[in-house]
Amino acid sequence: MSIEVISPGLQTTIQDLGRKGWSHMGVPESGAADKFSLKLANFLLNKEPNSPAMECTLTGPSLRFLKPLFLVITGADMKPKINDKNVKMNAVIQVKTNEVLSLSNCSAGCRSYISFSENLVSKKFLGSVSTYLPAKLGGINGLPLEVGSIIETYSTDFDNSKIQLIDPSTINLFNNNWELRAIEGQEFKFLSSTAKKNIFRSPYIVSNDSSRMGNRLEGNRIELLNNGHMISSPTNTGTIQCPKSGLPIILGCDSQTLGGYPRILQIAEIDFPLIGQLRPYDKVLFKKVSIDEARDKLEQHTLLFPF
Repeated sequence: MSIEVISPGLQTTIQDLGRKGWSHMGVPESGAADKFSLKLANFLLNKEPNSPAMECTLTGPSLRFLKPLFLVITGADMKPKINDKNVKMNAVIQVKTNEVLSLSNCSAGCRSYISFSENLVSKKFLGSVSTYLPAKLGGINGLPLEVGSIIETYSTDFDNSKIQLIDPSTINLFNNNWELRAIEGQEFKFLSSTAKKNIFRSPYIVSNDSSRMGNRLEGNRIELLNNGHMISSPTNTGTIQCPKSGLPIILGCDSQTLGGYPRILQIAEIDFPLIGQLRPYDKVLFKKVSIDEARDKLEQHTLLFPF
């Protein structure tokens, strides 16, 4: 026995980097909604990037430790405390037996990640332990954490003398106004000439009707010249679809792998982690970039954060 769940938070699940390579079978990648924050947590503990961690949404859990562990919390700041004493984000923390970690809520960003020096015991499906809630796959019985649950861990080759450090100033600070870099999608040509300009000028508001599957946006409606039936086509994390309502949807990590709505934009991969941090009522503005620009930015980011 390692961790007792006193309070589960709004939606706390076990995630890794997801199930890559199965979209042709209709299985979404899933994994952490903000994969950068998950990899950062594992990096700071000198663990493999794909090690499972807890993903907390909007409000975090309270956990009692039944054995000594080290941990790191990254992503949105949910004001973590150990025995009611504030602890730092993005730093290695040592906890003792019977100490309690509590996370509250966040005002900027949406998700926090907790990685531990020992790996969380969870169910693997198609090479990943990530929890996919719609099908109840992976994680712990395919469900969010529950009150009273006991989470097991197993030891790794963790060495606290080899923990990593990172300059906090190099990490993006979350806010409630987001600029997402986007490439023209396959059906961008379906937009009217006015809509092609306005989509990069007018901010949208993230709807309360959003989840890991996708973020619905509210704002100026997009005029489509071709609004008829469309053959279902491949979609991906970051694909922006536009239904007949004219209000775009940013697909997330748990989204379907095929869609019948026009794919008007594609978020650049470097900004995928930001999709996972969008919260209801945040503002989103799209910035047009080319494929080459998106690739260059991703390469620069990889050099800065080689994990």
